[in-house]
Parts: sequence; C-alpha cells; structure tokens
Amino acid sequence: MVHRTRKRLTKTELKRDPVAENLQKAWDFGREHLKGLIVTCLIVAAGIAATQAAVRTSRRQNEDAMARYLFADILYEQAEQAALAGQAQQASGLLNQAYSLSGATYEQNQNRIWGRRAAILSAKAGILLGRYDDVISSMQQLIGSRPQQEILVAARLHLAVATENRGGPEDLAAARETYTELLPDSTDYPMVTAEALGGLARLSLADRDSTAAREWLGRALALKADTTDYDRYLLAALDHTFDQPR
Repeated sequence: MVHRTRKRLTKTELKRDPVAENLQKAWDFGREHLKGLIVTCLIVAAGIAATQAAVRTSRRQNEDAMARYLFADILYEQAEQAALAGQAQQASGLLNQAYSLSGATYEQNQNRIWGRRAAILSAKAGILLGRYDDVISSMQQLIGSRPQQEILVAARLHLAVATENRGGPEDLAAARETYTELLPDSTDYPMVTAEALGGLARLSLADRDSTAAREWLGRALALKADTTDYDRYLLAALDHTFDQPR
C-alpha cells in the first residue's frame, strides 16, 4: 500500500494567520470607505425609523376611522329611534349628523375598511335624506375602487336603491338590473338578496304587475328570519289592491 507523504509547510506559510489577514483586510476596507459606510448606516437607520413611524401613524388613523364610524353608526341608530318615537325634527338632525360624519370618514379613509364601511353608512343615511345624486356618485366611486366583497355587494345594493328612488326611466331600468344581478348572492349575503328582492317587488308594484310583485316579496320574506309585520302588510295590500273586482 502506497503512503502519500504530507506536504511540509514552509516557514512563511506557518507564519500566516488567515483569520488575522481577513480581519486586517476588513479593517483596511473600513478605513478606506468609512464615510460611505457611515452614510449607508444612517440611510438604513432613517429608513427603519420612517417605516416604524408610518406604521404607527397608519394604526392611529385606522383606529380613528373606526371610532368615527362607530359614532356615526350610533347617531344613525338614535335617528331611527327618534323617528319611531315620532320625533321627526330630532331624527332629521341626528340623521344629518350621521350622514356628514360618515361621509367625511370615508373621504379621509377611502382605502381603509372602516372608511369603506362608513361610505355604506353614509349611503343609508343619504337615501333617507333624499340625497340620491350624492349617494349614486359615492357608491360608484366605491365600487370602482375594487373593495372587499362584502362592501361591494352592499355598495351595489345601495346604488340600486338610490337610483330607484331618483326615479327616472333609465334609473329604474338600472335599479332593476342591479337588483337582479344581486340575487345569486343569496347564500353568502342573504339579507342583501332579500333587500334586492324587495326592490324588485317595489318595481313590479309600480308597473302594476301584482303577480310578479307578490312573488318577489314572498321570496324576500323567505330569506328574512325575523321579518317585520310591514312586509306581511305589503303582501296583504297587494292582495287587496289588485284582486278586488273592478
């Protein structure tokens, strides 16, 4: 068996220390590029600080948007309660406050979820206040921003309601089309679908098509687990109005 002899290191090689040489090279490089390294470190540090500040600012703004939305929602509910109590003037004042606050919250937070929810709340109040043009414009803007699906279907519903209430021939046709397009969402968004069915019932009633109106309203009632007596009253009114002999 052949044994290979190990190569003997020279005195020069024995004196070399690779670790020390690398440290010396790093030191020399640092001395040569000291200014550039300091500038780079400062830039990195500034970038980290700016990112952290932006995150904190964004978090505060999101929390502020949420708080303003919740307050506007409280105002809206108080307006509903005042209306039920027959306090029309107070209800109108509260509704206007809810509309203004939710609209401003959306304008300042258009890309945040709480801002977009505020847009929907503003649309609800705006429809009750008769501000159909403003609601239509804001809902079209919201839809164009490609929001989350839950916001999208709510925006389309309120757009349809606003166009229906504005009442021009083209508006009514557009509302009918949008209501119809919302029907397949009954599994994921049953209450939106129920409202769309109610819209189709109103449009059919306006066309004096009692059969279609009754069918749409019946389907809407089937989706509402806790429907109001008013819906059933509408069905009874349909029977009474159109089924009476002339």
